[in-house]
Amino acid sequence: MRHTSLILVLFAGLGTPFSIAQDGPGIVDCIMQRKLVVPYARGRVFDPFGVPVPGAQISLSRDGLQQAQSRTDADGRFEVSVPPGGYHFKAEMRGFEVTKAELEVGRDIANTLHPKALRVILALGSMNCPWVTTSRKEFKEMVHKRTALHR
Repeated sequence: MRHTSLILVLFAGLGTPFSIAQDGPGIVDCIMQRKLVVPYARGRVFDPFGVPVPGAQISLSRDGLQQAQSRTDADGRFEVSVPPGGYHFKAEMRGFEVTKAELEVGRDIANTLHPKALRVILALGSMNCPWVTTSRKEFKEMVHKRTALHR
């Protein structure tokens, strides 16, 4: 256990996204995520099992002031129009934990050639971690882990 704690501290210090499922009744330790770089603040919100969540409130703030907000549509999709810059992203829905992430919104050569949308996974209480990613592979892995925990 001492070695695991040291490894978690090292990963957290490097800003690496990391989540570990432990043996037990659906326990997942949450570690702070890295800043996500996206060309636009848009994407989809899902429950822990990968089902889209309609009606979730999305907000972006900067320097403690809300800059924009929106709600997800019937397919869990959202788009929030904000100028380029750094933002605190938050997704909220009754019955779920608040999901937060740091975003850098703006176009660069990488996201101009390969634009990525946000994939937001809400959490059910302390059963799992809320998560935000732009990676399809990471999204599928996180949903798979959550589904496996609840079998």
